[in-house]
Amino acid sequence: MTARRRGVRGFDGSALRSTRELRHMTPEELARAAGTQASLISDYEEGRRVPEWRTMAALATALTAEVTQLRPGHVTTMEDLRCAAGQGQDAAGATAGLGRSGYAMLENGHTRTLRPDVAAKLATAWGVEADEVVQAHAVAVQAAGVPAPVLEGAVLRGLADHFAVTPEALLDIARSLQSQTERRRS
Repeated sequence: MTARRRGVRGFDGSALRSTRELRHMTPEELARAAGTQASLISDYEEGRRVPEWRTMAALATALTAEVTQLRPGHVTTMEDLRCAAGQGQDAAGATAGLGRSGYAMLENGHTRTLRPDVAAKLATAWGVEADEVVQAHAVAVQAAGVPAPVLEGAVLRGLADHFAVTPEALLDIARSLQSQTERRRS
């Protein structure tokens, strides 16, 4: 299993360099304006390091740019919004009125419905519009793909017994219903 690279997902060092050069700034000037070290600017631009969210925001501010300019082609996720606000999953769950695991299911797209009141609470806490939270959740749902039927083990056997069918027949019914749902969505 490969360890996940720390820092802002989708960060592009070449975008940082081109934005800095477009603003006619040296790495030293950008470092001073962003409150970091010039050697880090070089590491970011060369792809040796990836800034954390707080540093990324400071770089964007110093360059009078949007964070999205430093992450070209990367869609914004709920994780991105949460991290940009400096919030952990526990705090996001509390904000949304959910536990950490309930929030994690939402962030990862496994909870396919985002209630408007939850989107509004998260948007307020993260300093963004509710539509951005809704869009970021839609990205997560799409990335999660279509869930497999949750029928296995004792649950599958118990339901099959209850409906007086074989476990295989019950799985066939579930797959058929899932296929019908997918066709309606298309």
